[in-house]
Parts: sequence; structure tokens; C-alpha cells
Amino acid sequence: MGVRLKTAREEAGFSLDELQQRTKIQKRYLQAIEEGDFSKMPGEFYARAFVKRYCEAVGLQPDLIFEEHENELPKPKAEKQDLPPRTEKDKTASRPGKRKSKMASLVPSIVVLLFLIGIIAGVWFVQQGGTGDNDAVSRDEQQNSPSVEITDDLNNENEDGEGNNAEENNNNNENNENNENGENNANNDNNENESEEQELSAEDVDGSTTTYSLSQADDFTIDLEFTADSWINVSNADDEDLHESTHSDGDEISFDFSGESEIIFNIGNTYGTEIYVNDELLEYERDDTDHQYIVIQYEESS
Repeated sequence: MGVRLKTAREEAGFSLDELQQRTKIQKRYLQAIEEGDFSKMPGEFYARAFVKRYCEAVGLQPDLIFEEHENELPKPKAEKQDLPPRTEKDKTASRPGKRKSKMASLVPSIVVLLFLIGIIAGVWFVQQGGTGDNDAVSRDEQQNSPSVEITDDLNNENEDGEGNNAEENNNNNENNENNENGENNANNDNNENESEEQELSAEDVDGSTTTYSLSQADDFTIDLEFTADSWINVSNADDEDLHESTHSDGDEISFDFSGESEIIFNIGNTYGTEIYVNDELLEYERDDTDHQYIVIQYEESS
């Protein structure tokens, strides 16, 4: 099988370096396929995936090659279970626990409201008690009490009342202006926050390769979380290997790629691999294949 694949590559006019660029499979694995030495693969599980990618790049039918050379390919020790497609999630949602609940933000307002209700109820009870005491005074005592000249006092109270009303009106106008200014400032802050939210979107899907664009982000951090066994290779735009390993359920790794313009993930099992970009979960555009190439192009926020 290796000789046949090598012949097809040479007839297509590809060198191993050119085939590496087309398949995103490292050169040493391509050589191992041509030599029929599958012990150099990162795992038996990935032998068929790499051979399939090789066939597609040089114009061969993978199913025909698998059928004719079934005995030459290593067989996985255990049959891989088909995992259900991941459910669709809100693309703008961050990881659980990183946003405050709405109920928690309403607690202070509820406490203040209950406190005001308590004050109003207390004032009402005090007024009711004062009214009862006045009713207890006998009519005779009220009639025998000395008369008091109240004309001037009433005039003074009216003048004071008018002054107080004017001050209250001024205060109300100032409060209304402050509230409007506060609302405008809050709206401006909200608009600024919305405009600064990062944008992560899929730009192109070519076979098993999906290219995403990350913009309006000051940082470019990646968190990988694994829920099943998966081999992964991470490289940059200069084809430099930044990470390569096989991970198990429960593994977590993090990277800061703020200085890179493009990062390429070669993932052997996307069903068991979750990618978080600046704490935002990346949604796979394809959910019908486990071996995928994820390319993220980063444009630093100005």
C-alpha cells in the first residue's frame, strides 16, 4: 500500500513537504505511511485517518484502498463508539460559573425595598397612635383652652410652605436631570461594552478543515478540555509545532497565542475535545466527523 501511495504522490507532482502543507500531517508520519511502518503513528486509532487524508490529497479513493489493503492497516484494540453530535449552544455563552446570575444582582434592590416598606409602616403606626391620643381629649378641655392668635402663624406657615415647595421643585428637577444623565451614561457604557465584545465566527469550511476568524479581542488565549482520549497537534502559521500529545478524559491545557496571527489544531477526536477561545466555547461547524483541522486567524484589536 505504501508503494502505491508514494507512486500516486509522485505522479501528482507533490514532494513530501508539499503534501505536508496540503494534509497538515507531519512529514515523518507521511514517510511512515509510505514505508508501511504504522508503529510511528501517535496511535493505532489515527492510522486510518492519516491514510484517508493522504489518499484524498493525491486523488485516490480511500474506501478502495482500505478494501484492497485491509490486512496491512493496524486494527484498533477496541471499536470506537459513535458519540452523539454535540448539542447546539449559544455561541456567545461563556463557560459556566463565569457570569453572575440575575437573581444575585436583584438581592440588594429587594433588601432596600423591604427596608423602605418597614419605615413607611412604622410612620403610619406612629401617626395612628397620635390621632388616638388627640381623640381622647375631651370637648370641654378643648373649649376651655385659651384662644391663640394664629393668623400670623398661618401666614408664616404658608410662606414657608411655598418656599419649601419651590425648593422641592428645584430638587426634583435636579434629580430628574441627574437621572437622565445617569441613564445616558449607562447607555453609553453599555454601547461601549457591546462594541468591545470579541467576534469569533467560521469563515470557510473545506472538507475536514474549518477556518475561523477572531477579531475585536485584545488577547488570544486557548483552553483545551478533554472528555475522551484524543491526540492533538498545535502549530502556527510558520508550520512550527507548538504542542503534540495524546490526552485523556479530564485533561486540561492552556495557551497564550496573543503574539500569533494563525493557529492550526490537528485534532484526532473532536467529539472528546472542547476548545475555549478567550473563555468562549468554539462551536464545530461539522459534527459528522471526529478528525478535523481547526484554523483560527487572529486579528489584534487596535
